[in-house]
Amino acid sequence: MNAYRRLVRLVVFSAFCAVTLAACEGGVSMPVSPSAVAGGSSALNADGSTLKATAPNAIFPLPDATSIPVEAILTVQPAKGSQIVANFPHRFEVSDTDTFATLLSSGTGAADSQGLIRYSTTALPAAKKVFWRSRAEQSDKYGPWSQVLAFTTVGASTTPTTPTTPADPNAPAVGPRPSDPPAGRRLPLPDARPFINAMSGQVATLPSCPYGRKYSSNPWLDKLVDSLRASDARWGYNSKPTRTAADNNGFPVTCAGDEIAYHYGAGDSLNSPNVYLIDALAGHCGPNPATTYRDFTGEEPGFWTLTRTPSR
Repeated sequence: MNAYRRLVRLVVFSAFCAVTLAACEGGVSMPVSPSAVAGGSSALNADGSTLKATAPNAIFPLPDATSIPVEAILTVQPAKGSQIVANFPHRFEVSDTDTFATLLSSGTGAADSQGLIRYSTTALPAAKKVFWRSRAEQSDKYGPWSQVLAFTTVGASTTPTTPTTPADPNAPAVGPRPSDPPAGRRLPLPDARPFINAMSGQVATLPSCPYGRKYSSNPWLDKLVDSLRASDARWGYNSKPTRTAADNNGFPVTCAGDEIAYHYGAGDSLNSPNVYLIDALAGHCGPNPATTYRDFTGEEPGFWTLTRTPSR
């Protein structure tokens, strides 16, 4: 009897081993080391980037823009992602080809008070079409590149220009006009905050939205610009080229009623796109307007103009 039991156990054990061997030989998955797992490398995105983040959104200069200063300000909306912490750096690259085989300028940008990332390039070649892109970086990781945009720098001029500021018979006398910067460079932005703050008590007494027109001059803005121009004739209005009469109760757009512009480039100021743009009034055309200061240079196109409060 005992011999019989031993025989049965031997048969069962042999069958189990045979089944196990067949299963192994039939391709049943066995544990493997983590390094052998497909996709187990440091790359997280299809382009090979290693930071779990979106690509930044390049917004300025606008695609194929021209007459951009050789020391350009590049602006992107920042990347987003679960691995990203506050104030993470963004890499910018500028090249003379869309392959970025050679770089004309490279560095990291910084976030401004509006959360946009800005980068000031080194001096680029004049009259040159260049390409640029940006990506988020954190420690030794990096995210996907933004879309590639192109712009053309301002051309080198061999003919001296005679800078002028348009005269307005209704405007008070203005102060000195700083000399033009070297070709392709920009003047620094003067501080307009003391002038804006001095106007804070006059928001309620001087109309800031006559006739309900948002994109027209107004008595409040006129007085602010007059005060600024008494110290520096390069101050003026932003002509708000992105807006039309359809945005202004059917009236032609003369300027933004709450923004000022400073011409930082060479040559005539009138219609120049080489301007710093400052939002000086919050709640414009609303029930509670108030003075503010927001530098939004590079967020949208702007053109310098000189205008006065329109008639009805």
